[in-house]
Amino acid sequence: MKTLYTSQQIKQIDQLAANYLKISSFELMQKAGAALFSYIQHDKNVLIVAGAGNNAGDGFIMAELALEKGNNSTVWSLTAIEDLPKDAKKAANNYMACGGTIITNPPKEQFDCIVDAIFGTGLSRNVEGKFSEAINWVNTQKTKTLSIDIPSGLDANTGTIKGCAISANITITVICYKPGLVTNNGKDKCGTLFLEDLDIPESALSDVNSPIKLLDKSILKHALFTHKHNSHKGLFGKSLVVGGHDGMLGALILAGKSALSSGCGMVEVVSNSEQAVMISIQCPELITANSLQASRLIETASVIAVGPGLGLNQQSKDVLEYCTQQNKPMVIDADAITLIAQNKPRLSQTVLTPHPKEAATLLNTNIETIQSDRITAAMKISQIYQSVVILKGSGTIIADVNGAVFICPFGYCGMATAGMGDVLTGMVASLIAQGFSLIDAANSAVVWHAIAAESCNKGNTLLASDVIQQLHQEI
Repeated sequence: MKTLYTSQQIKQIDQLAANYLKISSFELMQKAGAALFSYIQHDKNVLIVAGAGNNAGDGFIMAELALEKGNNSTVWSLTAIEDLPKDAKKAANNYMACGGTIITNPPKEQFDCIVDAIFGTGLSRNVEGKFSEAINWVNTQKTKTLSIDIPSGLDANTGTIKGCAISANITITVICYKPGLVTNNGKDKCGTLFLEDLDIPESALSDVNSPIKLLDKSILKHALFTHKHNSHKGLFGKSLVVGGHDGMLGALILAGKSALSSGCGMVEVVSNSEQAVMISIQCPELITANSLQASRLIETASVIAVGPGLGLNQQSKDVLEYCTQQNKPMVIDADAITLIAQNKPRLSQTVLTPHPKEAATLLNTNIETIQSDRITAAMKISQIYQSVVILKGSGTIIADVNGAVFICPFGYCGMATAGMGDVLTGMVASLIAQGFSLIDAANSAVVWHAIAAESCNKGNTLLASDVIQQLHQEI
């Protein structure tokens, strides 16, 4: 897993990178510029929109390399050259010495590619004036757009948009990933994201501590995913899934089926509905009960998942309280999260799986506040409720009580559909039942869930049940 670094850490990262390579900061800029240029070397006519910081310097170096290759390059500079930082100014002067063209107004001609070199990771204020005008102009063009390090206007730490932001086709981030690239609005603004690490190993950056990691598919190589041939169902745990009250049996069925499909040995679903026995028609492999008192697995279950279709009435509250009194690992989702926020019971060995609205309820705030800093929100929930937290959304955040944070870069907008969270709840419970730690179960289930959804190739017609049917393809 790659480490992600915040904007406050980038200057130190750059210095460590230069030290490791034994080069100056300007030579590091040249090395970055050369790596970035490789993505546009075949574009014959390039416009670089340069801003006020060192991102402008990267842009000028790319423009100079284009000229050396015999391509046309034009720099639209939004800042006077004398006002640029030292290294960027040197890059600009080198470009002009090679006969480069600098303009100060939007061009009228067409280009093969527009390079966004306006703002880097240090942006801390809303974009205004000539900078917002330039960003909006770029976004109206039909030309391919490449952003250097981060789309200008996107917050590197949170993925929020600072007034306006470039909508890039390609983003090349340099040396290391930044959290805002992969959560909140990051995926929408970045287009296809690439990392150019400039041959700098992560070990060279170890003096900078960051608790944030980017999940990758290696999480699905966990040893517990491998089952021995000489096995029986009792070795793979028992899950109890509770919910499906008052006409919401579908949520319970999805959670139960996903728990089975992700490897749990036995799964029982418990509903208050007299129709619970009909679940066996939908999925004969599930054990059913219409009350916790009638449950066959309540004593021996390895984990209890509660919430899908639970409801918010007094009976729902009584069911949740009964579940929390069992002193078993728990996965708490959906309506159960709302009840947890209201009653704040003492939790342990728990995974909470809120979407942004539920997260806002847990922190007694609003969705906008949650989305403005998803990482901080997940960490706060984890500390207050002493639980592993899966904050769902674009770039799902997983946080544990020790302060570790993980971001999932997989998944897509088609997952925003009914029942998807129920499937994830069942998967997390299943992995806990099979012996995964809470944090490993959360991370593995989130990645597995997301890549299964992607590989369904259903676009905006994806159903939660499609993901269950795809799980076997990804392990």
